[in-house]
Order: sequence, then structure tokens, then C-alpha cells
Amino acid sequence: MTFTATQIEITPTGKALGAIVTGLDVSRPLAPEVVLQLKQAWRDHSLLIFKNQKLTDEQQIAFASYFGDILQQPAYVRKGETEPYLPPLVLTLANAATEESSVNTIPNHRALLPHIDHDWLPVPSSGSLLQAIKLPEDGGPDTTWFNLIQAYDELDEATKQQIADLQLRHINFYGKHRDEYATPNYAAGRTLEPGERVAIHPLVRTHPDTGKKILYLNAAGDVDIVDYDHAAGEKLIARLREHITQPHLAYSHHWSEGDLLYWDNQATAHYRPAFASNATRILKRVSIQGSRPF
Repeated sequence: MTFTATQIEITPTGKALGAIVTGLDVSRPLAPEVVLQLKQAWRDHSLLIFKNQKLTDEQQIAFASYFGDILQQPAYVRKGETEPYLPPLVLTLANAATEESSVNTIPNHRALLPHIDHDWLPVPSSGSLLQAIKLPEDGGPDTTWFNLIQAYDELDEATKQQIADLQLRHINFYGKHRDEYATPNYAAGRTLEPGERVAIHPLVRTHPDTGKKILYLNAAGDVDIVDYDHAAGEKLIARLREHITQPHLAYSHHWSEGDLLYWDNQATAHYRPAFASNATRILKRVSIQGSRPF
């Protein structure tokens, strides 16, 4: 069976971003008009929510491939180890032992502050698809996405002019000797620690598909502004981080097993609070290659 555009419904969440897609089994081949409809909905809403999906790794990759090439995250040395680890294309994010437990570094129950996946790569991912495999009985913690396009639009004109040409240095937090969930700092031009990676991107990014301006900033990893006074830069970033995490810019998703979420990693940051360390929560993520920010 091949689904057609007339069989599916796309319903906005009513929040700052997100739409629910119904009437579609993404494990099956999609008609061209359906793929184009989903791509446009993704541009319009930045987050698509597919319910009741049961995908194998191969099926998740196949569906993700409609939207671009699959991202291979580069190898890195995990904390406490010496050999480089190459993440798989389908990454298991788990707080429990699984068949793929060898790919999990530490229990994944601590809070993840608002972050942008792969912003520390020279060419970050354009989007990610996350599937809920196993959840606590209550669904576990919600995940919240923030609309970085709306965040930029709501800045006052003086701030827009102030940040228009600034370049931001993004440092990843997977260094061998660092806590994966450390509180972010203003980097203030510091040198990299072992295992860290860095990329420089415009603080105001242009969306490659829509042309909209994006406040391309996380609230999780170390950053600093290139060729900018450190004290002034630290104050500016603290103010902008507070701005992007305002509740009216957010959509919070309460997970059910079988949920598959596909978000625009160029235009959103996402957050997950801490939850019980003994809770079983297993999700699988595939990310899509993006393009150089401009």
C-alpha cells in the first residue's frame, strides 16, 4: 500500500511549533506528493509528530532518507575510555541495559539543557528523527522544543542590529575528561580540552529552505563570541539564552511508545528534564545531514 496526500491529516499543536501527522504508516513507501507535503509541513511547523509507529532500524533509516542523507556522527573518545567510539547511524538513547548497551556511555536520566544537536560540527545536522521504543508507565519526562525563528523575530531592533554579524564558537561537551551534562560556561576564548570539537557559526543563521532568520544558540554547551569583549559577550549570551527559553516559544511533548518525532535542528533547541534513575526509557535517533550555516 502506498499512501497518498488525501489520506493524511496535519494538525498544528496550537503552540509555538509542531504539528501532528495522522493517517500514515511511515514504515511503508510514500507517494511523491506525500513526501513533498511532509517536507512543507516540516518547514512550516519545525516539528512533525507521528503516532503509533513501530519501525525497525532499517525502516527508520529508510523513512529518514526521504529528507536527506543520513548523518554519520564523527568518532570520539568517551569518558573513561581510550579507544575512539564511532556512533551508529541509528543511535540508541537509553536509561536501561539493551541489546545495544555497548553504545551507551552512562545512564541517560540527567537533565539535558536546551541544545541543538550537532551544532559543534562544521556542517550541523538539518534534523533528527527520534522514536520512542520503551517508556516508563507514566510516559517518562516530556521533551520541550523552543522556536528559534520566533525567538529571533521577537528581539528588539537594537539587539538584532547588535548581533547581526556576530560569529559564535560552539564547543561540544563530549570531551574525554568532562562531565557530559556539565553546566555550560561562557568559553571566553579558552583552548580546547582533550576530545572536544569546535565549530564557528553565525549567531543569526538564515534557514536554507525558507530564508527566515534564526537565533542559532543553545543553552547547554560552552560558547563564546569571536573577536568580542569577553565580559560583554558573557552578558549578551546569558540574556539571549534566557530569551530563547521563554515558555511561549515552546512546545512540550508527552511521549507514548510508538511516537516518532522529526524536528528541524536548524530552527529549534530542545530540552529534557531529569527523571528517576531506575526508570526504563529507550529511544532511537537518526539524524539528517545539513549544510554549512550562513
